[in-house]
Amino acid sequence: MEKEKELNKYKHLYKHSKLWNLLSMYIRLMHNLFYKDIIVEGKQNVPNEGPLLFAPNHQNALMDALAVTFSVNKQIVFLARSDIFKKGLISKFLIFLKILPVFRIRDGKENLTNNDLTFEIASRVLENKQNIGIFPEARHTDKRRLLNLKKAIPRLAFMAEEKNDFKLNTRIVPVGIYYSRYNRMRSILHVRYGVPIQVSDFKEEYLENPQKGMASLRTAMDEAIRPLIIDIRSIELYDTYESIRRLYVKNLIRRFKLGKLTQINKFKADKITINALELYEKDHPDKIPEIKQKVEEYEALKTKYRLSDQSIEKPFLSLFRILLNTFILFISLPAFIYGLVNNVFAYFTPKILVLKIKDKQFHSSIKFAWAIFVFPIIYAIQILIVALIVPKFWMVLAYAISLPIFGLLARVIFEWFTIILEDFRLLRLRNLKPSKYKKIKELHSNLILELDLIVTHWNRKSE
Repeated sequence: MEKEKELNKYKHLYKHSKLWNLLSMYIRLMHNLFYKDIIVEGKQNVPNEGPLLFAPNHQNALMDALAVTFSVNKQIVFLARSDIFKKGLISKFLIFLKILPVFRIRDGKENLTNNDLTFEIASRVLENKQNIGIFPEARHTDKRRLLNLKKAIPRLAFMAEEKNDFKLNTRIVPVGIYYSRYNRMRSILHVRYGVPIQVSDFKEEYLENPQKGMASLRTAMDEAIRPLIIDIRSIELYDTYESIRRLYVKNLIRRFKLGKLTQINKFKADKITINALELYEKDHPDKIPEIKQKVEEYEALKTKYRLSDQSIEKPFLSLFRILLNTFILFISLPAFIYGLVNNVFAYFTPKILVLKIKDKQFHSSIKFAWAIFVFPIIYAIQILIVALIVPKFWMVLAYAISLPIFGLLARVIFEWFTIILEDFRLLRLRNLKPSKYKKIKELHSNLILELDLIVTHWNRKSE
């Protein structure tokens, strides 16, 4: 009776919430504005009805949960680390948002029994044909690789199915999440959905041996998630592979005739590159140190002269084009200054706040929370001040509309300025330090040629 009473406190999680839908409209809008582009693949793989258990890789704290929720347009109850529930008001708000706490050993062994209630609630969510989201790695990472999967999803899936004689039809949806820059606003978000895993397929094995059944399901999840992400397994060569992935992507797209330079094709190219390097490392371990040395030398020169792959790989630097772009940039300067001045507090304060947080995986979540809760307040104060000064309503309305528009425009102009500045630096390097310019261009070209050979070798071997 007491247990049932406790479970009823969370009854809003067991059904589709209209209030949640209403609130999510605003959060979804801010989420879409937060990213430069959002690409969703494999959405047709997601069943229309539950119960579903979403299993995404974990790179970006709370932003990962939003990435899944808004890309499939479903209400999902996510399980998250318990330390973010420490304050009562925040805890109530998170539970309202359909987020439940999961306690780990690091949270204290005495708290592990609290997971029983969380899993009971999650099980009831599934029983009501609703959806659960659990990060199977149980922690996030700043590396593009899949960590060892934990047993939370198999445990919950079999718990719910066993209580209902394996008639729930629970399916696990593997999800791959990619960020071009996970800790920054205006990055690219790419979400990929795989073919669902039917929990009932593991019924007989689980009933015969529960531990073996859960292990088999976990293996199936691992095999389903890896193809959906950039999975660099080599720890020692991680930085080398990551650098190569970035500098070679355009060349590989052209070489394999994948089509236009889209995020989807970039992902395909990155998978081909990483697979080729791993095979090459296995077959020719003696040659990898030489490639690593070249990559490190190339990256050191990039850092020293503050350049990017984008500027270095340009076949020809046109002074006329740089000057023309600079002139256009100069014309757009008033719009940039207007956008910067009117958004300086809104944009730069969270950047200062996150400097105190060592775990960069939380930076985007904090910036996004700032955008949701503080942006409107700052804008409201600014609009009120203008309203007290400017007598005409249409001018105040025009100012209010201009705030987010020119704020985003200022960021776009700044990004453009960064590209032009890198071109100027490369032009200066070519004219003032031709030997260094020649060196960095040669390193880039040699790496491209070497990678062409590696990828061709891998492609022939895989056929």
